[in-house]
Amino acid sequence: MTDLVLIPGAFRGAWSWDLVRRELVDVPSVAVDLPSGDVSMVDWIEVVAAVAGESSILVGHSMGGVVAQAAAASIGVRSIALVDAPVLASGQCALDASGPAPPTLPDRATQIPATPVGEHNGFSDPDLVAWVNSRLAPTPFGPTLDPIVVDPGVAVHAAFCSRTPDHFPAVATRRRFDAAGMRYSLIDCHHDAPLLAPRAVEDFLRGVVAQSRI
Repeated sequence: MTDLVLIPGAFRGAWSWDLVRRELVDVPSVAVDLPSGDVSMVDWIEVVAAVAGESSILVGHSMGGVVAQAAAASIGVRSIALVDAPVLASGQCALDASGPAPPTLPDRATQIPATPVGEHNGFSDPDLVAWVNSRLAPTPFGPTLDPIVVDPGVAVHAAFCSRTPDHFPAVATRRRFDAAGMRYSLIDCHHDAPLLAPRAVEDFLRGVVAQSRI
């Protein structure tokens, strides 16, 4: 059976996949924590490579999707699943997915503080809000500046969230998919699908696993 390696988005850790993993109890999976501090994309790739093999499916949410794309080329993985994440080309960095860069940027060692979740971004359950906000952590700016290598032979399975605000990088990617007639799954929720719609994410990932076995 194919293992799923679950990579969190910015400000989140392995815990952000807990609700999805409860639904996927019959599918072997591991969720990773990406280190903070003065780190690079290479450091994040090494974390994924330590637990993934060529038969693994790398699953990335948001910024974790950029890590999945970069790690796939390094590890030799043949399939990745992206949840509301930008899709990059070789030579691009995560910052490129956010549109034109501002004239001045923070130092790469800067730790970007997390923004608490709430009703403004789809979280209506106060218990879930408290649980998430108690775990959010700053994320390092450095890896967003690092160009990645993308293997064009890797199968990319994408799911986007219907209520993600327009300024999120994943929305620009979804528009590119639409313009090119590319297929994707649509999840009816705000950006944090692994936390807000874990069963929908489960369905998407089961489909990816099934396709990988054909």
